[in-house]
Amino acid sequence: MTGHLILVPTPIGNLGDLTGRAKEALAEADLVACEDTRRTGGLLKHLGIDKPLLRFDDHASAEAFGRLELELASGRTVAYCSDAGMPGINDPGFEIARAARAQGARVTVLPGASAVLLAVVASGLPSHAFSFWGYLPNRGEPRRTMLKRLGAEEETVVVFETPHRIHETLADLEALLPDREIALGRELTKLHETWYRGTPAQVKAELGREDRGEMVLVLAGAGAKRLVTEASAEFDGLSLPDWARAFLAAAREGGMTLREAVKPLAKHLGVNASELYRLASQD
Repeated sequence: MTGHLILVPTPIGNLGDLTGRAKEALAEADLVACEDTRRTGGLLKHLGIDKPLLRFDDHASAEAFGRLELELASGRTVAYCSDAGMPGINDPGFEIARAARAQGARVTVLPGASAVLLAVVASGLPSHAFSFWGYLPNRGEPRRTMLKRLGAEEETVVVFETPHRIHETLADLEALLPDREIALGRELTKLHETWYRGTPAQVKAELGREDRGEMVLVLAGAGAKRLVTEASAEFDGLSLPDWARAFLAAAREGGMTLREAVKPLAKHLGVNASELYRLASQD
């Protein structure tokens, strides 16, 4: 008898983002494994679901792995939730999935909330290629070394940052990559979601002394200028390339207005934003 592991994405801030399939999976599971039993327990209580919980975090014990293996060997269904977002992205989800597959269990991943994808789309930076690097080092010199490395990457780069370290990180970026375009998202999907865009100095000034809410930082890649040249060659002023239409559609699904989405696209193409807005409105 083969068990079933279901990786269940949970909201990154807005409970309305929990999908119907996610609710069904949590309601039908025999056991819910999670990073934090208090956080997931609160979510289940909100949903009116009562299930046994198994703590499975970055320091999961041999007992936790043993319980998981026993449940799956018995043909039972285990749902796994990270603290927020897509399991397996910067959390122990990949470990629980590897353990389940090693045992021959069925593994299903449900679609849902992801701070990484939301940030890439909402940043307005090129999304043809991007990389995600988790949290930056919390100490100064290792963080600066990492930022130098990320600054050399050709593609758009996404990292997480904590509110009490963001000011130091922006200061480091101002010193290391003063002309690099960045976007900083705070409190994503929540009532006070805020985006700051520009150079590190501009973002630092606009952010001010704000130090509340989880933050996602997006850096334009070192190849951004080259991409502008290539992208401009595709734009004839009469119609939008397919990738530009796809970008605008994704940006609007992510909560941006057409006028907001057009601004970074116009900068990417090297054209007038008003003219591009007129063209996009007719498209």
